[in-house]
Amino acid sequence: MSLTYKTTEQLEAAIAEAREKEKAAKAGLTVNNQRMYADDVHAERVTAIEAERRQAIAAVKSEVQRRVSEIEVELLPTDADPVTSLKGDDLTRAAAIAGFIKEDIERGDIAAKLRAVIRTGDKPTRIVWHRYLSAPDERGLSRWDGEVQEMVTQLEAIIRPPDPRQDALRERQASLASILMTEATKGYIERTYGARR
Repeated sequence: MSLTYKTTEQLEAAIAEAREKEKAAKAGLTVNNQRMYADDVHAERVTAIEAERRQAIAAVKSEVQRRVSEIEVELLPTDADPVTSLKGDDLTRAAAIAGFIKEDIERGDIAAKLRAVIRTGDKPTRIVWHRYLSAPDERGLSRWDGEVQEMVTQLEAIIRPPDPRQDALRERQASLASILMTEATKGYIERTYGARR
């Protein structure tokens, strides 16, 4: 089944339509609350109607999963080392100052120098300071607290400014994922408490 739905709302509508079609088809099996067919035939028809609904919803879920995967590929990794963004002279400068910055950090002479680094606007210096300051301790936790941690967070925001395109992709991905969650919830309720007739 090929789906031509463009928006999340259209995908949600396709699922709702499959459920409504199932409801109408099941209602068509009775007249004045009386079954039109013998029990075995009625059960076969109900099973076929439910299978048709499951197939339609499975096609939508497959399309949603495909789109979520495509977005995953488009999203930039958030854990990429900012040093990789440096080229040419900036990369050479970063390599030259790295030892001095590491020494300053090891001596614990951080807060005053970090304030100056944030104000300077020098990209290689900011990236190298961030690289050393954001390295976790042996427990995987930040080694810094208070003012220094706030400045490390500020430095992170400067080095990796928010990308509206990435935010929009994450929002679309979350919206699509909510379709899957809603269907998983409905499926659980049906399995646990039985399908509504």
